[in-house]
Amino acid sequence: MQTTRLSSLKATYYSRSAVVARVHESLVGQDCSKRVQEFFVSTLQKLECDASGLVLVQDSSVCVILESTSDQFTDLCSELRSFSVLTDVKVLATCDDNATRLMKSLYFKKLSIAKPVDDADEFQLAKDVVFNLVTLMRRFGAMPASTIKKTLAAPSNSDLMLMPSNDTVVFLAKHESLMSLDEFLDIYKAPISIELESERVWPIHPLFTY
Repeated sequence: MQTTRLSSLKATYYSRSAVVARVHESLVGQDCSKRVQEFFVSTLQKLECDASGLVLVQDSSVCVILESTSDQFTDLCSELRSFSVLTDVKVLATCDDNATRLMKSLYFKKLSIAKPVDDADEFQLAKDVVFNLVTLMRRFGAMPASTIKKTLAAPSNSDLMLMPSNDTVVFLAKHESLMSLDEFLDIYKAPISIELESERVWPIHPLFTY
C-alpha cells in the first residue's frame, strides 16, 4: 500500500491584492519606472516570492495588482513602507484563498493615461479599478508570455479602458478613508493574542486582542 504524507497534500492558495500609490513629490516629472521595477524585483527575490500580476507606472502614480501567498503580500507591504519613491500607499483590496493564479509572471508597464476623475465615491471607484484589473489579468492569463509582452508594448483601446488613469490612482492614494499600509499591517501583520478563560483577571478585558 502506498502512503502519502499529509504535508504533500497541502494546497497552496493565493492572495490577489491591489495597491495604489503616489510618486513622491520630489520625483514627479522624473522617470521612476526603472526604480520601481528594481524595487519589486529585488524585494520579491529577497522574500523568495514568485509573484504574478501587473505593475502599472505612470507620471505620478503606481498601481499594482499582485498574486502571491497572503504572508508574502504582507511581507511586501512591510517593505513598501521603506520605499522612498512612493508615498500615500493604499491597499484597495485583498482576496485570499484563490486556488489558482490568473497570470504566471509579473509584468511591468510604463504608460500615461490622462482621464479626469469625476466627483466619484472613492469606495465605488476602488471597486471599479480592482474589477477592471482582474478582468485585464484574466484576459492576459489566456495568452502566452510572448503575446502578453507584445500586448503591453502596444495596448489596444479595450486594454487601456481597463487600466486606471494617473488621476484616478492619485485620487485614490490621497483618500484617507482607504486603508493605508500601517492600517493593513496593524490588522494582518500583528500577532493575535488568545487568552484562556482561566487566565482572566480583574478588571475584565477582551478575550481576543488584535
